[in-house]
Amino acid sequence: MNKRKFIKQLGLGSAALVASPVFFTSCETNTQEDFKMWMWVGNGTDKKEEEWRTQFTRLKELGFHGVMAGGGKETLKMTIPLAKSLGLEIHSWQWVMNRPGNKEAMAHPEWYAVSRNGESSLDVNPYVSYYQWLCPSKPEVQDYIIKGMIDIADLEGLDGVQLDYVRYCDVILPRGLWEKYDLIQDHEMPEYDFCYCDTCRDKFKSESGYDPLDQDDPSQDQKWKQFRYDSITNLVNRIAKEVHARDKKLSASVFATPDLARKFVRQDWDKWDLDFVLPMIYYQFYAEPMDFVRTATAEGVKALKGSKPLYTAQYLSEKTSEDVSAMMEATKAGGANGIAFYDYGLLDEEKTKVLESLKP
Repeated sequence: MNKRKFIKQLGLGSAALVASPVFFTSCETNTQEDFKMWMWVGNGTDKKEEEWRTQFTRLKELGFHGVMAGGGKETLKMTIPLAKSLGLEIHSWQWVMNRPGNKEAMAHPEWYAVSRNGESSLDVNPYVSYYQWLCPSKPEVQDYIIKGMIDIADLEGLDGVQLDYVRYCDVILPRGLWEKYDLIQDHEMPEYDFCYCDTCRDKFKSESGYDPLDQDDPSQDQKWKQFRYDSITNLVNRIAKEVHARDKKLSASVFATPDLARKFVRQDWDKWDLDFVLPMIYYQFYAEPMDFVRTATAEGVKALKGSKPLYTAQYLSEKTSEDVSAMMEATKAGGANGIAFYDYGLLDEEKTKVLESLKP
C-alpha cells in the first residue's frame, strides 16, 4: 500500500494522518550538529536500483541522517547496501495493525477487530475501504505480526525497524477531518470503537470481573480503555524484544502527543520500549496553527524524560519553503532531537533549496 495514496484518499489535503543500546542526546544539550533529519522513502512502482541510489544520494547531500524505507525483503536487500554505502541509516518501514488486502490475514477473518456495533473491520471498513484492522489481543495475531518483524530484522545491514499503524482504528478523528466525513466526533461512536471481539471481551472479563458491553457506556470505562492501551503496548514490547535481540533499533510513528494518542487511537507510546519515536505533529490535521508543532513536540519530550530521542514528523504536502523553514524552527524550539519528513515524493526543488540552507 502506498501511504501517500492512502492519505490522499482520506482527503487530508495539506495534512497527513493519519536489548541494544539506546542512543540519544537530551534536549537540554542538543546542538545544531546533534539535530538529525530523516525521510520516509516509499517503495514506488518498479523502482529500480539506480532510482533508489539517486534518491539516497540526494538525501545524503542535503544532510539527512537516515531513511525509513518501504518495500519487502527483496527490495531491502537492494536498498540496504545502497544506503550504507552513502552513510545513511536505513530502517524498514512496516505497517502493523492495519493490513489492507493482506492475503495471509484474510484467510483468518476471525483475526480482525470488531467494533462496538459488532461489525468486523474486514467486512465493514471504518472511514475508508482499506481500513482493515487486526485485533492486537489475539495470540495468533501477535505471533503472525512478530514473525514478520523477525523476518525483516534478520536482514544483514539493516539498522532498524520502524512501526507504522501500530494502534487501533481512529476512535475519534482529529478536528481537521470532521467535515470531510460529515461527523461531529465529540464522543466515541460505536462504529469506530474497537475491539469488542470475543477474545478481547473474555480476556478483559477474566481480569476485571465484567464484560465491557455490560456497561451503559463502555467508552467511559477507564479500565477498558487501559486494557486496550496495554494490548498495543504489550505487542510493541514483544516486537522490541525480538528486534533488539538481533541488534537492531526499533522506532514508531505515533500520534502527535501521548494524551492525544491515547484519546484518538489507544496509543500509550511514552510507555513503549523504543529506541526513538516519531510523533506525527501534522498541525493542519489538528486544525491548529504552526505553533502546535512546538508545543506538541515539547509535550512529547517532557513525557519521555530523556529516555529516548524524539524526532518530530512533518508532512510535506502543499507546504511552501517558508512552511518548511518554520516547521524546522518550531521543532527545534520544542526540544526535538531532529525532524522526519513524509515523504520523498513531495520533496520538490523549492523545499530542497530551503533544506540546503538549513541543513545541520
